[in-house]
Amino acid sequence: MIQLALLAVVVAAGAAGDVCVTRAMKGVGEISDFRPRGLVSSAWRAARSAFLWMGIFWKAVAFFGFIALLTRAALSWVVPASAVSFVVETVAAKYLLGERVNGTRWAGAVCICLGVALLSF
Repeated sequence: MIQLALLAVVVAAGAAGDVCVTRAMKGVGEISDFRPRGLVSSAWRAARSAFLWMGIFWKAVAFFGFIALLTRAALSWVVPASAVSFVVETVAAKYLLGERVNGTRWAGAVCICLGVALLSF
């Protein structure tokens, strides 16, 4: 039971981290100036975003949850099972970030779900 709880933490925190970092970087905008001054300017804009710091926090939670999960379960189960985060992130991209998700991407998410289900037996 603890393994499923840790897996839920890894998946949810990882997805939350990716959504937050994406939101932060969309606020920064496209980086088109790759000279040192332009990169520093972009980095400064990113560093001032609360979403970036929330994303870093959630990704750290996911990382330490993943480590804790590895102490209790086999790597051959943990890595495929954590792939459910791709499905969660696809749903989050559509409904939280307003991204257009086409049929091919939904089909990929379904394939991941089927693969995780096969590995859980």
